[in-house]
Amino acid sequence: MSAKAATPSTIPACPPAARRWRRLRTLVVALLVVPGLLAVAPPPAEAESRPAAQARGPAKKKLRTEAGKKAAPPRKAPARKPATRAAAPGAKPAGKAAPPRRTAATAVRPTAAAQVMVHGALRAATPPGRALGRAAVELDREEATALAIEEVLRGPLRVGTTGLYVVDAATGDELFAVHPDDPLNPASNVKLISTAAAVDLLGPDFRYTTRVLGPAPDDHGVVAGDVYLLGTYDPTLTVDHVTGLARELAAAGITRIDGDVLVGPVSTRDGIYRSRVKVEVTAGAPGAAPAVAVTPATEFVVVESRATTGKKARVKGALTTTSTIVTAADGAPRWQITVAGTIGKGKRITRWLTTRERHLHTAHVLRAALRGGGVEVTGQVAVRELPAYVDQSVTGGRLPVTLAVHRSPPLERIIAQVNKRSINWLSDRVVATAAALAQDELPSMDRGLDAMYAWLARATRIERDDLLVDTGSGLSYRTRFSARQIVDVLRAGAGLAPPPGADPAHVAACAAAWRRSLAVAGVDGTLRHRFKTRKLRGRVVGKTGTLSTVIALSGLLEGPGGRTLAFALVTNGHAPSRKHQVRTAHEQVIAILDDYLVKVARAEARDATTAAAAEAAAAEAAAAEAAAAEAAAGDDLGEDDEGDNETDAPLAPAATGDTLPGPVTAPGRVTEP
Repeated sequence: MSAKAATPSTIPACPPAARRWRRLRTLVVALLVVPGLLAVAPPPAEAESRPAAQARGPAKKKLRTEAGKKAAPPRKAPARKPATRAAAPGAKPAGKAAPPRRTAATAVRPTAAAQVMVHGALRAATPPGRALGRAAVELDREEATALAIEEVLRGPLRVGTTGLYVVDAATGDELFAVHPDDPLNPASNVKLISTAAAVDLLGPDFRYTTRVLGPAPDDHGVVAGDVYLLGTYDPTLTVDHVTGLARELAAAGITRIDGDVLVGPVSTRDGIYRSRVKVEVTAGAPGAAPAVAVTPATEFVVVESRATTGKKARVKGALTTTSTIVTAADGAPRWQITVAGTIGKGKRITRWLTTRERHLHTAHVLRAALRGGGVEVTGQVAVRELPAYVDQSVTGGRLPVTLAVHRSPPLERIIAQVNKRSINWLSDRVVATAAALAQDELPSMDRGLDAMYAWLARATRIERDDLLVDTGSGLSYRTRFSARQIVDVLRAGAGLAPPPGADPAHVAACAAAWRRSLAVAGVDGTLRHRFKTRKLRGRVVGKTGTLSTVIALSGLLEGPGGRTLAFALVTNGHAPSRKHQVRTAHEQVIAILDDYLVKVARAEARDATTAAAAEAAAAEAAAAEAAAAEAAAGDDLGEDDEGDNETDAPLAPAATGDTLPGPVTAPGRVTEP
């Protein structure tokens, strides 16, 4: 061996096999020695009666002789904490315990509180027959269903707060409940209120109308005067509908309009509510300006391009598109769209831009469509109040008439889009316009909220102070609404709990339209990809709700025996990344409720069979008893009347020539032949 000091890299290391052998030997010694000590150790009471040194002596000696060296005495097993149960209401805690660790997610509701109430009563913490190691007794349907729901609540739904309320839809009898009155955020379940209020105000057959008014055309198809685009706050109006008005005017034989295209000053009444244009930017030659196309193209939109095309497909910077309202040289307002920045070589970028000048944009779309359809328009687009236009027309001797009209789909189909597809902006707009049209006022969200609160008070007896709703869509983190209240809304909207004094025909029509607006499990809407199994597909109709920390599902579950449950299931406070697990857990709860309905249907079928058999047996017994009574009573003549048909005269043969059965030996008596 060299005299040179060993460096760290040359120090011999313990072979891995030797290290593993040492660890194995230590483990074997521990497994052999410690159980033996525990087996020979005296019971606790006996050990306490001896001196401490005497009680510890044999153990130490045994450790030294068997292990071959001094070993550490066995560690005491940690004391097992007693199992905790949910305390009964009003009970005092047995002792002071360390509080559980609270986080932002678990601070809402402790996990131990997930206990299902059955028929409005809080169940025992431990089901009968499961305590003290005894075998579980047979549970009834409700108890078994509650236990199955609790398994889900304490599993996938253990984080945050989950409110559940389930009733018989027809009678309103409470079946299962968990935190039914906790004020939670149900997200888009608020749309159930806004759509119910809107259809109640206007009726399911209501249609928004948009008309073109003007003087009647002459024989040459010329309209001598201005035309007026008059709407009714239609939230579904689109560019295609406006161009359809232009086609209708051309089809009516109108060839020229000697005047302007007028609209009112309220942009939402006469205009396309979602007025927007598509801006397509296509790269040109490197260093050159790209091509910019706007659809629909009208004189209202002007484009200013400051963009350039890069030399490569990937360029630094970004392409920007901005818009603003400017005043043109003729004094008319214009919508200026500015494109700036750099677009990559060979690229095409599409952007959508919107404007609040809806009425002006819509009027320009109509004017451009008329000119594109062969109708000459000599005037421009202008804004004028409707009464002023009517007065001017009457003064000039030209009474305005309806030249073309567009009608929206019925309100029933519009609220179906809201509830099935959960369109936020449309739900807000529908309830706001419904309230405005019912009151002949301008639409606003405040009027829509007033209409929603009024419907709640009238249809469900839920007062304004009992909940918090600040939108018609539920797109808010301020909403507070309990599971019990959601079920009340479901039953009222579906016509299962009509308010007193309401018109039955109106309630029935609104309820049918509202119920058809709900998403169908596995078929359409936000439930089209859920409940796709044959078991529940098509038998659940409802409304979903989603925010970052909110998952909700409420609706109606139709059982196999015709019985229907109304349910509301809302979870708040979970992590945003767990939304899929929460949705799956909600579906598990609905499947458990469906199993409950299956058991109820089978029990009812058995009861019906038993009742029918009992009824048949009772009927048979009654018939036998009647027959026995009749046999015992004989005929109606009685014993004193027997033999009245016997006479002293001999029996004469029948008129048909029949003979008697035997010779007559005495009057009235027949002897054997």
